[in-house]
Amino acid sequence: KTPVQDPVSSKAMAWHRGSTLSLVWRHVESSSRGRAFHRKRVAASSTARIGQGPAAPLTASSAAPPAGGYVQPGRVVQTTRTGPQEEADATLAAWWNRRLARQSGAADSLTAELVPRLTADVETHVQELLPSKQHVAQKDEFLQRLQQHLSDTLDGCKVSPFGSVVNGFWTPHSDIDICVRVPGASTRNAQINILRKIASALSHVSRYHVEPCYGAQVPILRWAPQMPGMVACDISVNNVLAVVNSRLIGDYVRLDERLLTLGMCLKSWLQARGLNDRSRGTLSSFALVLMLINFLQRRDPPVLPSLQDIAFSRSLKPHFINGIDCRWCADLDEVERELAYLRGAKPPNKETVGTLLYEFLRYFGSEYRHGVIRIRETRSALPPADEQGCVFVV
Repeated sequence: KTPVQDPVSSKAMAWHRGSTLSLVWRHVESSSRGRAFHRKRVAASSTARIGQGPAAPLTASSAAPPAGGYVQPGRVVQTTRTGPQEEADATLAAWWNRRLARQSGAADSLTAELVPRLTADVETHVQELLPSKQHVAQKDEFLQRLQQHLSDTLDGCKVSPFGSVVNGFWTPHSDIDICVRVPGASTRNAQINILRKIASALSHVSRYHVEPCYGAQVPILRWAPQMPGMVACDISVNNVLAVVNSRLIGDYVRLDERLLTLGMCLKSWLQARGLNDRSRGTLSSFALVLMLINFLQRRDPPVLPSLQDIAFSRSLKPHFINGIDCRWCADLDEVERELAYLRGAKPPNKETVGTLLYEFLRYFGSEYRHGVIRIRETRSALPPADEQGCVFVV
């Protein structure tokens, strides 16, 4: 017996197509394009001269346009602007600044109108996405039956879910990520051999088929239904670090419900646009949540602290998984003290979901250019070379 995935309702699809979130994103996108064009235009004007090529000074032309308005190819008649190039650049920059200021005033008015609607839309949509008690019961029963089935094949194995099932972002439409813990399977070849045994055991279950992906970075076994409307599973062996990271994200989610609301909304919105699939080169749900936590930690005042930084500053006992120190603080009193310290004299952050969502889109859609997205301070624990080529640091 497996949990049944409810089909996406027409109401939900309509939310994706014409939601306030889509309007806000188009607004952020257009603002971002305007700023990008401004930067490119000013940069281009500093290297290219108007009319006569890159090396020629900008000078006034007293010649009137030829009769009939015909201008020879390759020439531009300059009749309105004179002076050195630096003056022209400053004039161009001032013109763009005035235009952006006018747009900013209109944007502030538009934002003030859209953000309350966005908050209401997002909260309503997320309530529609959350699993019912029946779905949760079916999911728990499915995991229990899978544990019983695999225990007959692998002695001492333990089924440990991770991902959205653990961190709170699971919906009836989500797959289930499962780590099968097997003593002694520490090498890649040993884990693949275990997966082959699991595949043999699961191949006898009707209505499902097994898709091995042994060449992936982490070897997995995809247990997929033969008909739509049933849950699919990705099974790995001794992927304990993923289990621990999922629990860490779950503790962040429990600190502030706005993280869950923002994550559920953005995940649904990106899935509807085919942008939430790591196997196709787009954002994974884990990466999306890390972006959200990083963003909420950077708010003024912050919405979330760094649970790992609290653990290090309080000298909590190290907890090593595969050679990585995975300690973090789960003491709510300590977390509240850390947030009070980070706020200083400021009151707690009470920004609405709509405001935070708009600012998140504006930050990562316009301001963020490059750099590591981290949810902890690692300079005291890791040498800088360890982060070369990294996008996210947990």
